[in-house]
Amino acid sequence: MEYERFEREFLRLALTTSVDLTPAALAFFTGCSISEARRHMDALVEDAVLRVDVDDDGHRRYYMPDRPHRPLSIDWLAEQETAHAAAAPQLGAVAEPPRAMVVRSLATGVAPPSQVTSGQAVSAMFLNAMVCPGAGSLLGGKTRAGLAQLALFLFGIPLVVVAIGLPMIAAAWTWGIATGAQLIAEAKP
Repeated sequence: MEYERFEREFLRLALTTSVDLTPAALAFFTGCSISEARRHMDALVEDAVLRVDVDDDGHRRYYMPDRPHRPLSIDWLAEQETAHAAAAPQLGAVAEPPRAMVVRSLATGVAPPSQVTSGQAVSAMFLNAMVCPGAGSLLGGKTRAGLAQLALFLFGIPLVVVAIGLPMIAAAWTWGIATGAQLIAEAKP
């Protein structure tokens, strides 16, 4: 991996996450080998971007002195511009970095590649509406929503006898249909 690309991915990782800056972590996130990551990190040490300490056991610990205490979101600059535009009447107002990190693919800097085709989205909607809520969401790549919908549905089935199960099942189905509609709206043509 060329040094410039590694440097860009390193900065994205260092500024938008709280991951420990180790050669193994950087190799994982950038796709290069651990030895190549170590070589590039040593170059960053020479450029005074990183510092390295050696503990009593001989392990090297890299740290970035300028690293923010809280991770910045990838869209932080856009949020800063929006905040400055909103605070324009108040002179001297500076927006604070966001407290939550926007999760995106660190390797490419774009939305995760789990976008579905329109055929998959329609299949997901059919599964959520006609078969079992959550099954289609899982097929469409919405893993957390799919598991939550499936759990709500499955927990609702035995609770039908105490009357709380029916609203749980209805909520799971409604949520599943809404997720299916969202998948159709986001689907690639």
